[in-house]
Amino acid sequence: MDGHTAIEQQWQQRINNIDRRHRQRVVPMRVLVLGLSRTGTNSLRNALRQLGYSSTYHGYAAALENPRDCEMWLAALRAKFKGTGTLFGREEFDRLLGHCQAVTDIPAVCFAKELIEAYPDAKVILSNRNVDEWHKSVMCNLVTPTYSFSSALLARAAWASRSTSRWSRPVAILIFEKFFKGFAVKGKDVYRSHYQAVRSLVPKERLLEYNIKDGWEPLCKFLEQEVPRCSFPNGNEGEATQKLIRELKTREVKLAGGKLAILLAMLLVVYCSWCVACGRYPAVLG
Repeated sequence: MDGHTAIEQQWQQRINNIDRRHRQRVVPMRVLVLGLSRTGTNSLRNALRQLGYSSTYHGYAAALENPRDCEMWLAALRAKFKGTGTLFGREEFDRLLGHCQAVTDIPAVCFAKELIEAYPDAKVILSNRNVDEWHKSVMCNLVTPTYSFSSALLARAAWASRSTSRWSRPVAILIFEKFFKGFAVKGKDVYRSHYQAVRSLVPKERLLEYNIKDGWEPLCKFLEQEVPRCSFPNGNEGEATQKLIRELKTREVKLAGGKLAILLAMLLVVYCSWCVACGRYPAVLG
């Protein structure tokens, strides 16, 4: 299965509407992948799934698979970077991530220190990439689409229709502006400081510096797993990401359009009922 097919199947899964605010942990947290987005995090997610780590969390889980997660992530980000609300610790992460044995990608990696402290027995993987290539990839595939006119328009439609996806864009913007301190200018500096911070917090025996080009061998050795016979997954190339972002926007348009159509129909019924009650002929009927 090629990368495009794998990621498309992942995004085509049934969308959930699970409120995790009152959940609890049901499986142990075993692996924290704390490398930043666009360093192979989705490939690692697919690899960890193949190795048996159930419900490995990724940014896609928040953005698409269960959009209601973004409401909790937004609260966590605001508490950490704006000082509003309750800071997230073990209790809060157990609610949000209690169904997961592994976690990757943003928004989770914005809480690297908190996750390391919350799950001291979990092994930590730092997925690496050339910082210049990484910065260019994030700008092209994540930052530019987030700040585009179409994304802003769809965000308004999502709020108007009360879509569960309405929290996704605020989460992304807060990450780019607060965690990355303005991605275009400060992104590379934050990349370097983030990786150095993780290295300083995790004992060497619990830490794997990893590049997805290295394949199965170092990953399986670190996790004490047998090497699968299948090829290592490659699931998040730029072209595939852009295609899926377009599909997500199309879904939002349809969802918002459907809800707004229902609202207009209800208003029309109310208007016609009022006209009849007042003895007037509804103008919309000619």
